[in-house]
Amino acid sequence: MRRGIVVATLLTSLTLPAVPSALNAQRIRLPRIGRRTEPPAAPLPKEMPEVSRSLAYRRLRWSADGYSLLSSVRIPLAGVGITSYNTLGTGTHAAYALTDHFTATVDASASFLGSPLEMETIEVGSRYSPMTWEHSVRPFFDLRGGFMRLTDNYAAPPGTLVGGGGLTTDPQLEYFYGRGFGGVMGVGTEFTLTRSFALSTEISTMRNRMTTYQRGTGGGLPRAQGFWMTNYRFAFGLKYSPVRVLHLAQNPRQ
Repeated sequence: MRRGIVVATLLTSLTLPAVPSALNAQRIRLPRIGRRTEPPAAPLPKEMPEVSRSLAYRRLRWSADGYSLLSSVRIPLAGVGITSYNTLGTGTHAAYALTDHFTATVDASASFLGSPLEMETIEVGSRYSPMTWEHSVRPFFDLRGGFMRLTDNYAAPPGTLVGGGGLTTDPQLEYFYGRGFGGVMGVGTEFTLTRSFALSTEISTMRNRMTTYQRGTGGGLPRAQGFWMTNYRFAFGLKYSPVRVLHLAQNPRQ
């Protein structure tokens, strides 16, 4: 009996130290919060401004300008030689983009202030610009063919003394009109104001072969006379180029 008690005591003393070790081995360790963090993700590269803008809207192909026009005209006069007139007017420029740099253009202008000349033109041609709308300053070059109608009125108001001691009753004593075809070359620059508007300036030269017809108070058939006419012009105006904002579903790159 005593031997059994001794054996039991020895087994107990040998087993108890191993119990905590076994319990420690079976314990589940909870994750430590706040001590270990993941490294921050690398920042994405900055998107190019041109790409960002092209994803946001699409520029339409057509555009229009309205401009003021200062013209200096040189024409020959019989017995006088070359004479010149300065006149003011207005014009409209419409364009359709064929590529990023070439556009087909149509111009119509009228000059009627500051001189006895009245001129109307219609011009068709093209414009080349080495820069696109993404640049704030865009030089351009114009080449057009045009048709001009010219009227020069020499009028005496009613009541003016004429030869023979009489007074006039018809204000149009004499006038001539002319028409002809020619070419236009010009160079200018556009300056961006907003996404759709820009200022435009241009210096151009128009050279026409004109046929002139002259009438007097006596009537009769006009007599054709031909001459070369040179027109130096400065234009200053405002350009409108519309844009269309794209919805995300309309853009396959989004």
